[in-house]
Amino acid sequence: MTIKTRHVFALLSLLLAVSSSNAGQFLAFNRPVISLSSLLAEMTNRADVAQLPVYNFTCKEATSHDHRKIDPADPAGWHSNKDYEQFIRIETNSDRREWVMMEDHGPGAIVRFWTPLQPGMDDAVIRFYLDGATTPAISAKLNDLFRGCDFIHPPFAFVSWDETDLRNQANAPRHGALHFGGDIYLPIPFAKSCKITLDKLPFYYGINYRIYEPDTHVRTFTRAEYDQSAAALEQAGNALMSISTAGETGPVKQAEVAPGSELELELAGGSAAVTAIQVQVDPQAAPQVLRSTVLQATFDGEQSVWCPLGEFFGAGARLNPVQDWWRTVTTNGLLSSRWVMPYRHTARLALKNLGTKPVSLKLAAVTGNWKWDRHSLYFHANWHAQFDLPTRPRFDWNYINLKGRGMYVGDTLTVFSPVTAWYGEGDERIYVDGEKLPSHIGTGTEDYYGYAWGMPYYFNSPFMSAPQRDGPKQSRGQWRGYTTTSRLRLLDQIPFRSTLQLDMEIWDWADTQLDYAVGSFWYAHPGTTNNRPPQPDQAAALLREVDFSAKP
Repeated sequence: MTIKTRHVFALLSLLLAVSSSNAGQFLAFNRPVISLSSLLAEMTNRADVAQLPVYNFTCKEATSHDHRKIDPADPAGWHSNKDYEQFIRIETNSDRREWVMMEDHGPGAIVRFWTPLQPGMDDAVIRFYLDGATTPAISAKLNDLFRGCDFIHPPFAFVSWDETDLRNQANAPRHGALHFGGDIYLPIPFAKSCKITLDKLPFYYGINYRIYEPDTHVRTFTRAEYDQSAAALEQAGNALMSISTAGETGPVKQAEVAPGSELELELAGGSAAVTAIQVQVDPQAAPQVLRSTVLQATFDGEQSVWCPLGEFFGAGARLNPVQDWWRTVTTNGLLSSRWVMPYRHTARLALKNLGTKPVSLKLAAVTGNWKWDRHSLYFHANWHAQFDLPTRPRFDWNYINLKGRGMYVGDTLTVFSPVTAWYGEGDERIYVDGEKLPSHIGTGTEDYYGYAWGMPYYFNSPFMSAPQRDGPKQSRGQWRGYTTTSRLRLLDQIPFRSTLQLDMEIWDWADTQLDYAVGSFWYAHPGTTNNRPPQPDQAAALLREVDFSAKP
């Protein structure tokens, strides 16, 4: 299997950009214009994220977070929770009032947009004004657009509710869905500026977008180009929703692994990349095998992956189905990963049994060609867990701190709650390149992971997933037991040039103690460091359980 390098990707993007519109323009040295088609190609090129981007950009965020969050030293403001009905200003357009939700200047692209599907918003109209135009490039009813019932269809617009296969929504859009998260992942590029408005007071929302360097050439989104890109949209959509659990044949090892021992796999030497990893566990050994069996990867002599199977593959503490762009989990214990992991000389994979019993394990990997150059990045997966976290006083819990240069590309969070109260009010705070205040401040843990206050029992999409949580399905208002959620950043990845710090606010309605465990996924230049060493004692600990036969 040959991995496309950044140069091949650039050529592909150029061809797509030129073919999609006669307006396609060349940059100097045949660098392609960024367009809808080139962004779709980038989104679905698994190898692209393992290299520095062709064009430098900053990932930014606009949300409805409480505007009192301006000083971490002020607990009342920093942990305030009126994360709704916030906006930039109100404008009058003819006889219509419009609330401005997001506005920025420079070449860029909207890459992720989330909002809950609120009753009363079916007639609200959202408008995207691009490059200073007074006529919107997009004008649509808010809920229909986010349900995938307008011109944007799944997987680029979808509802995060009980769905094991997002292709179901493609065949039957959710016209009446309410009280769930609506998500848009269609890239919307703009050359000069973007302003997004709503003709009603906005409720909750979160928008991630790129701003490129000033001299970057971007072709602004139009409905005409969207219509002309039907083939590219279909191809990208099919790729994003394809179900894949197997790859090409590669080295395989299988054994019963004693406590404290490893199942090791040495990979082919020379410049190459891991393109798939499969692990088979005995489903009868779940759930403990998912926590106490750790995947380790060492590339060119440096360990870059140390993560329990549950968080690495997105299943958390339960062997329930997962299907996203990077991982697949089936109930028969087959765990598949499609992260691309380049190396220059040597690579070693291993499964370590930190549990108290022998476990039957099978480990397989596929490698492909890779030309290592100065743009290549190492893949990393770190795990951080802390048990019996007090929810009072409220505080920010650190996922990871990074020092160096790279891209933050996703995370999987597993929370254990001993009580029924809702834990997910906490906001993400992401500090990039030495920021004193975070440039990313969200509106809730559940919003960061794409659902909403009416959380589904489970959902799957290329971009986010939540395998079935604990508790009776009919009891959606109770949060005892385990909940696992993942966010995979295909175009909304966060570049960092010196540092990145990601915190999640601990904000629970109850005064209780929670268990948090997170797997963080990132790519970086050699020498980039992090603050998350292995935690073997935490991974070896027995999973706590709730007696659901007892009253809460």
